[in-house]
Amino acid sequence: MGRWVFFQAWGHPNVRATHRTTFEITSDDYLTPRGDCIIGIRSSVTPRSLPQWFKSLARSRDSIIIVVLCSGGVCDTAVGRGHPGLSFGDGRRMVFRRSSHVGPETVMIGSSKAATDLRRDLVEVLRRGAVLRVGMTVVRRSEVEGGGLQPPSAGPQYDSDGRAGARGVLN
Repeated sequence: MGRWVFFQAWGHPNVRATHRTTFEITSDDYLTPRGDCIIGIRSSVTPRSLPQWFKSLARSRDSIIIVVLCSGGVCDTAVGRGHPGLSFGDGRRMVFRRSSHVGPETVMIGSSKAATDLRRDLVEVLRRGAVLRVGMTVVRRSEVEGGGLQPPSAGPQYDSDGRAGARGVLN
C-alpha cells in the first residue's frame, strides 16, 4: 500500500467532458469535438505501460482504484474498482468507466464519476490546453476494512488554532 503512479497529459480546446458513462485520457496528440469523454491528450502513460504492481493489484475483485486529476490548481477525484478481466492491453487509450464493461483500454470500472461529473472549473482549465497531472493508486478493500489503514496514534489533540484541546483528530 502507499504506491502511486503519476503521469501527465494535456488539455485541448475541444475538451467538452460531457460523456455520461466514461472519461478518457489518450496518448493521441489530437482531439476532435466528437471526443466528449476525453479530458487529456498526449498522455505519457497508457494502460499497457502502467507498472506491473498496479496491474496486478487492479486485477483483483477486492481492489479499489483512486484517481486524482489536477490542472491549474484545480483537482478532482474519482474512485472505482478493478476486475480480474482487466488486460491493460491498449497502447493509446485509458478509459475510466461507470459500468462494469472491460476492454483492453479499461483501467477502472464502477467509477464514481464520468466526464460530465468532473468539476467544470477543471474542465475550463483543460480547455485552455493546460497540463493535466494524474495520480492513481490501488488499495485492497480487505486491507482498508481489515485495519490496514490505521488512524493517527493517540496523543495530544489540537484545535484549529494550534492549542491542545479535547477535540478529536477526525472531527
